[in-house]
Amino acid sequence: MRLILTLCLFFLPAISGYCQNTLPDTVLFNNGKVLVTRVVDTVGDKVTVEKPNSSKHKKIELDRSDVFSIRYGSTGKEVIVYVYDTLIGNDFTIPEARLFIAGEQDAQRGFHAFGTSLAAFFIGAGSGLVSESFFAFGPPFLYVGIMAYPRIHIRHKSVVNLNNIKSDPYLYGYDNTARKKRVLRSLLWGSIGLVTGLVVHITVIDNLPN
Repeated sequence: MRLILTLCLFFLPAISGYCQNTLPDTVLFNNGKVLVTRVVDTVGDKVTVEKPNSSKHKKIELDRSDVFSIRYGSTGKEVIVYVYDTLIGNDFTIPEARLFIAGEQDAQRGFHAFGTSLAAFFIGAGSGLVSESFFAFGPPFLYVGIMAYPRIHIRHKSVVNLNNIKSDPYLYGYDNTARKKRVLRSLLWGSIGLVTGLVVHITVIDNLPN
């Protein structure tokens, strides 16, 4: 028993150190996205990390200006990379930038624009059913452009911390990301609807007896 305890005490620090060294680091980007990997170097204007899921430990470089912070897995310490400097376009202070990123992340996770996507599909499909000419592209792409302007409505269930809604940087981050998602979904589903309508027009409507 004493021998077992001695061996455990001997190997425990080594095992603990190994586990700490193998814990991945977390890179938080200014756009709210997160990369879990191992940070190799942060010198200069690049952050060098190991390519995720790379068996050969290939290195990739990230622009330092795109990174908000790095949390090291070995220590749990977060190092802020973001620099508040209005001359380079970083208009938010560090606490404000953190709120902005929280807004982006909540919008990425909780904003879906189901109604917009459905409307885009039907507009595209209707346009394709009515005409198979170049003009069929007009209505769905016009709808995409219009969707860049309406106000974004924030649903409380998509917000992790409701206190953040009182913050302008948070609202700006949420609105910025949600608006992009709405436009992209309008483009995607409008295109799918248009292709569907054109296929039906060509294969069914054009073959109907006069």
